[in-house]
Amino acid sequence: MTNYDRSTLFSRMVGLLSEEELALLINKRVAIPGCGGTGFTYAECLVRMGVGEIHISDSDKFGLENMNRQFGCTVDTVGQKKVEVLYDRLISINPNLKCTKFDAIDENNIDEFLNGVDVICDTMDFFVIKPRRKMYKRAKEKSITVQICCPVAWGVTSHRFDPSGMTFDEFFKIDDSMSEAEQLRAFGDGLAPAELYKDYIDSPMLDFDAKKVSSVSSSCLMATSLGSSQALNILLGKEIGFKPVPNWYNLDIISGRFEMGDVNTDQKIDSKTNQESIA
Repeated sequence: MTNYDRSTLFSRMVGLLSEEELALLINKRVAIPGCGGTGFTYAECLVRMGVGEIHISDSDKFGLENMNRQFGCTVDTVGQKKVEVLYDRLISINPNLKCTKFDAIDENNIDEFLNGVDVICDTMDFFVIKPRRKMYKRAKEKSITVQICCPVAWGVTSHRFDPSGMTFDEFFKIDDSMSEAEQLRAFGDGLAPAELYKDYIDSPMLDFDAKKVSSVSSSCLMATSLGSSQALNILLGKEIGFKPVPNWYNLDIISGRFEMGDVNTDQKIDSKTNQESIA
């Protein structure tokens, strides 16, 4: 019988991480709400980097429309539950992984889903707003950091919500008096305030009625890479260059621009000019 020893599985990480840090990751627990466009690869990336415990959730099944960007979707998995496909994939990578499956996150299971969690990687579908707000509220109450990196057109955005900092509702300027459509628009506006995609298209075809948005697999992988790298180093207690909200970050490949800003001051720094501007 093959011995899936961690010292072998993750040996090529030594140098970037110490053996002591790799050992710490055995008992670190990450929550991944959503197993589709970014969630599937977020989870796989973190497991391949040595995270020993993971909670995954999704109630949806793979469909042919997911083929362009969701890495768990193949001709063999269409019609299967995303959470089941991801579970099997993760266990095939590390048989010693402690992985717990959940259905869609709601008020009935949110506390169990977040039990013992060190970091949340928010990979919920963009058009899910009520459960997302609930999750961020409970995360803050439980002192859990939430990392969210979203694919936008040919780029990616990054936001980190630390328990001691700004809340989700404060950053996105959302409250209960707003309709679901208004909340989603505020969420979308706050995710990509730089609108770097406007250098080459008018809009990424964000359709609130049909709940669809244009997307490509490469941007989903950018989100995975950026988000999982930050999440892993947060787990290890390392200082990282990307600051938490009110700071935000936006990279776009086609425009060739990287922009960051502070929502409190409306100040932006554009890589093309390397100058600060007021929105």
